[in-house]
Amino acid sequence: MGYLSDVLRDEYGNLEVREVYSSKLGETDVEIVEVSSGGEKFIAMFQSIPVKDEIYKWSLIITSAHNTRTIKGMDKLDAINLALKSSIDAMIKGMKGE
Repeated sequence: MGYLSDVLRDEYGNLEVREVYSSKLGETDVEIVEVSSGGEKFIAMFQSIPVKDEIYKWSLIITSAHNTRTIKGMDKLDAINLALKSSIDAMIKGMKGE
């Protein structure tokens, strides 16, 4: 499994995660997943490339029928986890209409 799939499975037991595509293009890890919660779905694409000393340049695009979020940064894994969790939480709330 890829990094995003692992984070989703570890943090959100109620989500169904299906890996659509996962590959390494040069040094860049690319992952596309389809996530279901109830009857709603969203697609997420995550990519990262190591820069130096446990720092990664990364980006995340999440798209559902109701919303699209795009974020990117250059961080250590713990900061990436926080950014992913925040974006996933916002996407789930948007799917539920909160």
